[in-house]
Amino acid sequence: MKDIGHSCYAIWLLMGMCTLFSSGCTSTSNQGTVQSQFITHLPNSNFTPTTTLTVSADGADSGFNAYELITKGFGKGTIESPDLYVGNHTDVVHIVEDSDEVIGNHFVFLSHRDFDKDRNKASLDRQRNEIKTFGRSDPTLLGFQGETVQYQWRFKVSTEMKLSRKFSHFFQIKAKNATESNANGNDEQPIITLSGAQHPRTGNELQVRYNAGSKPSGERTKGEYLSRVDWDLITDEWVEVIVQVTYAEQGEFAMQLTRLSDQSVILDIQRDNIDMWRGNTHKDYARPKWGIYRSIADKDSLRAQEEQVRFADLTIRKGIVR
Repeated sequence: MKDIGHSCYAIWLLMGMCTLFSSGCTSTSNQGTVQSQFITHLPNSNFTPTTTLTVSADGADSGFNAYELITKGFGKGTIESPDLYVGNHTDVVHIVEDSDEVIGNHFVFLSHRDFDKDRNKASLDRQRNEIKTFGRSDPTLLGFQGETVQYQWRFKVSTEMKLSRKFSHFFQIKAKNATESNANGNDEQPIITLSGAQHPRTGNELQVRYNAGSKPSGERTKGEYLSRVDWDLITDEWVEVIVQVTYAEQGEFAMQLTRLSDQSVILDIQRDNIDMWRGNTHKDYARPKWGIYRSIADKDSLRAQEEQVRFADLTIRKGIVR
């Protein structure tokens, strides 16, 4: 697999930062796009969107660079890539654009086992290359108490990607609790994660996990698997994911993941009466995160080569359920 990140840096050295940001790393045109529209719809959701925002790549050779596109959609400060933090891996742009014959234009998130860190934190047991919505994002991109929100996107991982016994998150739903109170569970643990991990008995898996939040004492509660499927079902394939959440103490969570090549449904989750709310005040909210956030505590299980995860058409819809 071509090392996109370091190839990009070579282009930057030769042609200048402006050229890298505007043209990306390939000259591939956006031709032959077969899946330009989402195909997955949750059965019986009765969801009517009131607001929709989609962040899409516009091509490696034209328009804005990846960071500009993401910032224009989600707001300033929404990118947590290693090259944006002093003391982290600053000589490689970690989100770039590419194109292929299946999806067309898309983003490529890069991760480097031996160089990347978690933002500007001192801990060396994990690394992060994620994007998110947060307090400075438009309120339509945040989930407040009682609201129903959909998240939809496509992504692709390679068979070459190595997993460990620890976490490799590609999507998270996280709460933001402004009071830092544990009265209703805090915002430390993600509510939902979509991850890849090695399981001691079954091997590599794609996992969806739910965390009920901490106890009032601050003690963590044990997470729960909502789904575990064979990792090989999605490798080297574009898959489409749709999530619908009602943010409430007795909330709802649904997720469906479809392989685009044959439209096979790989996982299908529907949970009612599930606690999806961690807030204590009307200012608290939940938000999505996409990218690569992984533990490197089990470092020997991971490979030294650059890892790439591809994302397309990151969509947030807020609406009503009838």
